[in-house]
Amino acid sequence: MAPMDILRHLPFIRVAQPVRFPAGTGAGNRAAPRRELAADVELREANGVDEALPLRLCEVSATGAFVRSELLLPVGAPVEMSFRLADRRDLIRAEGRVVRVDDDGEAPGMGIQFERMAPEARATLREYTLWS
Repeated sequence: MAPMDILRHLPFIRVAQPVRFPAGTGAGNRAAPRRELAADVELREANGVDEALPLRLCEVSATGAFVRSELLLPVGAPVEMSFRLADRRDLIRAEGRVVRVDDDGEAPGMGIQFERMAPEARATLREYTLWS
């Protein structure tokens, strides 16, 4: 079978293209709009037994977040986090992975990509981060 014939038999998969959004620190190609906020977040290594660290959430989207922290986990580290959005009562819980570490002296932190989250929580984040 020729390579093109093999490709014709594979199922079509739609891959989301990054979209440029106008706001947020480090704004650029994003899979979802981000919104700046100042909220408490509890973060712990997913495989660790340590207590959750109380940190500051400064950006959030339906697909990830940026957390300010002096203690930086390595890129690829699995994490669990929980937080509340301003004016919302429901606790949002997410499992994710560190995908970026900013270790500059002024505002160190970690970019977290969400990998698992309840559908209701993701819908809440999508609604919260809508921009016009």
